[in-house]
Amino acid sequence: MVPLLTIASFEWDGGELRGWAPYEDRDAAYAASHRAGLSPAQPTKVEVGSTDNMQLYVCPVSPEHPHTDRIQ
Repeated sequence: MVPLLTIASFEWDGGELRGWAPYEDRDAAYAASHRAGLSPAQPTKVEVGSTDNMQLYVCPVSPEHPHTDRIQ
């Protein structure tokens, strides 16, 4: 199985100063608060599980093999 797609709940750490944020979004990312539901780290507002990432895998040898997924 090889990775096909990763769906992330957040684009970066959400401003907890543990990771990075894009330069143009740093002021908003590191602000003390955000308007409800408008975190700059989550512009699509898609959340997988409990803020996890979902990865989809496919078989490169045979398209008949079922896809599989992993949430972490």
